[in-house]
Amino acid sequence: MTLARFAALSGLLLVGCRDLERFDTGESGAYCGAIIDSDFTRAGFAPGLEMRLTLDIDALDTAPGTLTTNDALPPGPCSPLPEFDQAPLRVTPQLLADPLSQLEFGATRYYNFMAWVDSTCQQSALAVVSLMHTGQVEVRLLRRGTGLPGENSPDQFGVFLLERNDCVF
Repeated sequence: MTLARFAALSGLLLVGCRDLERFDTGESGAYCGAIIDSDFTRAGFAPGLEMRLTLDIDALDTAPGTLTTNDALPPGPCSPLPEFDQAPLRVTPQLLADPLSQLEFGATRYYNFMAWVDSTCQQSALAVVSLMHTGQVEVRLLRRGTGLPGENSPDQFGVFLLERNDCVF
């Protein structure tokens, strides 16, 4: 690769990073919103469940942010705690070198990443986070039910559409 091509490629990468910076919530900001309530976008989660998401764009490849839900009151699954309580998003380092890390679905999504998030009382969930061209953030939570006899632990799938605001749970 010539020096000129390397400089041009480096410049494009830097512009892309700056564009993502607009999604950073800083120390006190957040993205908040409710689960999309339909049969397709809400399975195993309570209707009206709300989420608060923080994002640290500089740490997208290690610890991109935290996730909190507003379901601390009964009949929340982890009551008296919320199911997710400032739970860190954890990235699998090996995924960064895998083609799956380049996941793209839909022209309205600017950037996508996947991370694990730990519940306060249940098994971890996979979060698929999409930074949207509109400035919103879409989060999909997926969790496999235990499938153990005598346990009522269904598969879970939820889609949340989040807006940047000063919500507090």
